Amino acid sequence: MKTQERAFDGAATPLVSAGKTIEEQSFCIIDAEMGPHDFPPDQWSIVRRVIHTTGDLEFARLIRIHPLAVKAGCAALRQGAAIVVDTRMVQVGLSPTRLQWFGNAVVVPASQAGVRETAEKEGLTRSAAAFRRLGTTLNGIIVAVGNAPTALLETLRIMHDERIRPALVVGVPVGFVQADTAKEALWQFQAVPSITVLGRKGGSPVAVAVLHALLELAYGLGPA
Repeated sequence: MKTQERAFDGAATPLVSAGKTIEEQSFCIIDAEMGPHDFPPDQWSIVRRVIHTTGDLEFARLIRIHPLAVKAGCAALRQGAAIVVDTRMVQVGLSPTRLQWFGNAVVVPASQAGVRETAEKEGLTRSAAAFRRLGTTLNGIIVAVGNAPTALLETLRIMHDERIRPALVVGVPVGFVQADTAKEALWQFQAVPSITVLGRKGGSPVAVAVLHALLELAYGLGPA
């Protein structure tokens, strides 16, 4: 059976039927309150899940999705690409059931041995130090940053200076220092597909919502 034709049944979703009913009702409310929009169906699946997660319709105005982001992200997920994230908040927020669909591993570089020492030595944040060590391992994988703008800035440096090319960068760090500039820089770097949220809003829950939407699209539970 082709991926796009998989049925949305109990084996495919981590929600029990009552939870799925509530989720579907929520999506209907979001659709109604959002009204007409210009998002293609696959991109709307992502935007709607972000709104569902945050309860904030303003994300529809702030989110930016590269024209190739959905295709690139779904292809990488189907191939079992690893997902490199900036915090354990993103890691633990991801559904084990969804991750099992394609066997995608979730890696948190900041939790690895020696990162703290490297950060202290080089005067970096732990997130920046952790991502700096990744180098060519970022090629072809998915990067998701929900909390640490310095991790996103280091990813951008690696992509620019070392010509490293992740399959997709989900850059949605929240905050008041460097978050907005990091996300604007990501959006301007059109050589790599990305999904971001301009301004101060974002966060680990937003990164998780984007990844869940992409996993469902890759599995054939949506328009992609």
